[in-house]
Amino acid sequence: MNGRQPPLPFGRFRNILLATDGSEFSRGAEMLTIALVLRFGGRVTAVQVALFNPELDTLSMSLSQQQEKTTWQSLGKVKERMNRQGVSCTLLVKQESHPLLGILDAAVEVNADLVVMGRRGRWGLTRLMFGDTAARIVAQSPNTALVVPREGGSLWNTSILLATDGSSFSDRAGEEATILAKEAGLPLRVISVVENRSRAPHTEIANAAVERAVAHAKNAGVMVHGAVLEGYPTANVIAAEAYNTGAGLVVGGSHGRTGLDRLLIGSVMERLFGHVSCPVLVVKGGRGPRS
Repeated sequence: MNGRQPPLPFGRFRNILLATDGSEFSRGAEMLTIALVLRFGGRVTAVQVALFNPELDTLSMSLSQQQEKTTWQSLGKVKERMNRQGVSCTLLVKQESHPLLGILDAAVEVNADLVVMGRRGRWGLTRLMFGDTAARIVAQSPNTALVVPREGGSLWNTSILLATDGSSFSDRAGEEATILAKEAGLPLRVISVVENRSRAPHTEIANAAVERAVAHAKNAGVMVHGAVLEGYPTANVIAAEAYNTGAGLVVGGSHGRTGLDRLLIGSVMERLFGHVSCPVLVVKGGRGPRS
């Protein structure tokens, strides 16, 4: 046993990890975390990574000490803002050479059920060298993640868009999207994307995935509509549908990957971040016991 507790239905998170860099790019994630806790409950840990260069730090310890001091000051402001809204939080600073490492470590340390983060960040030169931090965290973390644009700090109040490919990860995402839609009293739109409808096997899988998700939502009493869409790249089709329907949240499933294939290929959900103006919930894990 690894000590991890079984997953909870969305809206009943035990531990939410807010990953922030203290900049305006994290403000949407911060505000949405506040809204989630006020609506659904849960504990919050706010983490910020104090970046350091191992080679430079061997020459001057004062550099890392100053960076850590500045990071604590930045987190203190986050705590003050959250307290003013009636939400308490624990603060955590991680010293790492890249924010990815610190956030992944923090998620394990607090046994996070959900990681909330901004879509972009002010991470310095490491961001330019290593690419998009949010996408890499989602790719390599086993945690469900909510990626929030800078202006996305309000709870969704229009509709929810679920993108499914028929995998067990998408089935789990469908369960979470259904719970969210029911809790918020919002309609759910379910889509699956195929490059060409004339390719029978792919279209059949897509149809079955949509029908399964729609049936699950209907059984839960959620207003739901489904469709199989045609187009490529898949992320662009999903983004266009989110825009056309005015979705307040996009939900999808994903599995964690490491290594070169992650850097070269990525996943549909990770590619979606830069194409939509609403938050994106990436659900991790296939079917399993629910409490």
